[in-house]
Amino acid sequence: MNDVDDIRQQMALIRREMHQNVSSVVSDVGDAMDWRSPLRKHPYLTIGVGLAVGYFLVPRRKSQAAQARQALADVAPRLAAIADADRQARPEKPPKSLGRRLAGWGIGMLWPLVGQSAQAYAAMWLENQLKQHLTPGPPGGFTPPSSSGRPGEPYEGEPARRAARRG
Repeated sequence: MNDVDDIRQQMALIRREMHQNVSSVVSDVGDAMDWRSPLRKHPYLTIGVGLAVGYFLVPRRKSQAAQARQALADVAPRLAAIADADRQARPEKPPKSLGRRLAGWGIGMLWPLVGQSAQAYAAMWLENQLKQHLTPGPPGGFTPPSSSGRPGEPYEGEPARRAARRG
């Protein structure tokens, strides 16, 4: 019996070691096949290689800057001539009066406030309409007034109780 138990123990040990060996081989193969594993293992080296490749692939700015300056130098006199011709062809507008300028300034300052107020009012109105259509009221159609004036909020005041007794 003792020899059988020893053999079983050795077989269990061999199975456990084999399982661990296979698991480590599978993880090593998975790391070898995953292209991201070297990036994870050596992040600083990866960043350095990326910077070096970017430095050598990006063209130098000096040649492009010189070309741009030359192109602007060639185009600048033509643009100036076009601007002068345009200025001469357009009649000058008379300056606006102080009252018109102040009115324009005031409207420009108040218009966003008016727009936001209109949006807020529309949102509240839409919300109230949705509440009325989605919340069922009590039978008979009577809805007691709320303390804050908003539909759907309870009100325990005396006028509501009297109205409920009448209805």
